[in-house]
Amino acid sequence: MSRHSLSLLASATAILATTTSLVRSEVSNVEGVKSYLVGTVTKMDEAGHAFVKDANAYAAIIDAHHGEYAKAHASKQPEIDALVKAMQEDYKTMDSYGYETVEGIVGGVDSFTHYDRDLDAGVPQTPGAENVAEIVLPLRDGGKIDHQGCLFTYIIEPALWGGDKRWVTPLDLDGDGKIAPRESLPKVEVVLAAAGDVSKRLDALLADAKAWQPTSADCIAAMITMTPTLSDYFEDWKESRYSEHASGRFYAVSRVSDMRGIMGSCAIMYQAVNPEVAKKDAGLAKSIRSGFQGITSFLDKIEAREKAGARTISLAEIDEMASQAKEHTDKLVPQIEQTKALVEKN
Repeated sequence: MSRHSLSLLASATAILATTTSLVRSEVSNVEGVKSYLVGTVTKMDEAGHAFVKDANAYAAIIDAHHGEYAKAHASKQPEIDALVKAMQEDYKTMDSYGYETVEGIVGGVDSFTHYDRDLDAGVPQTPGAENVAEIVLPLRDGGKIDHQGCLFTYIIEPALWGGDKRWVTPLDLDGDGKIAPRESLPKVEVVLAAAGDVSKRLDALLADAKAWQPTSADCIAAMITMTPTLSDYFEDWKESRYSEHASGRFYAVSRVSDMRGIMGSCAIMYQAVNPEVAKKDAGLAKSIRSGFQGITSFLDKIEAREKAGARTISLAEIDEMASQAKEHTDKLVPQIEQTKALVEKN
């Protein structure tokens, strides 16, 4: 493989990490996709169990103060602040820098899609809603969270960053005499229930990932399903960062990072089938690699723009970016679809 091709593939699979460095993964066959998935989910699963531990430690402090959050925070502020921060980092490892980097695989492979629905993409149950998350969390106070959306997006992140008033206790944490919109502590019963449930689901996802017998057809079908979703992320990005009426979701990490994650996992799956495609149609293989390169460069520019001055991006500009993203994927997906017939030929 040429130096140019190696550089292109590394760029296409770049995934934004918690620092300015980039995590790069390269695979040469479908077993490499499985190894990438198992490695990522292993870290997610470890974070899920850490979340359980941190949630229980947090609950112990609140319980010791008879559920009076203000008194607990006044008495144990350093400990509480540290535990909330730890739970936030657990969340980022599970979702922002974990699940989002394998969502192209999990959301696109039929045997895994229920995890995508219940962990990250499923919506609350409302009349006519599709892809409703099958999440029911019994709470220790006798209540329950019943079909209110998936764990990461609608429950855990809003509880830890104050995005949903149902899951938090508003509190003047900085002592300035005011309670800012997101200034709060997560409700004990919510984080305990969510932590217990998510850790079990990540255990199950890890077991299924290890048992998975991947095929080229799996990867191609997943790419065809998940690559077009890129443009959908822009509405979430707009509502979470720029709209006057914030959704309360996608606050922990910019949705641009999630765009990188899903496209990175799609690019990794293409790496796995590229050798088969290149043997039968070198021009098509080159064009698909170029397509992923173009998407990566496109996201690079968006990320640079956001970092340079986030509040200067208008809603109209984001809508235009979404249109451009759709143009990229509308061109790329039919090419990926062509690979299906190629790899099915003997």
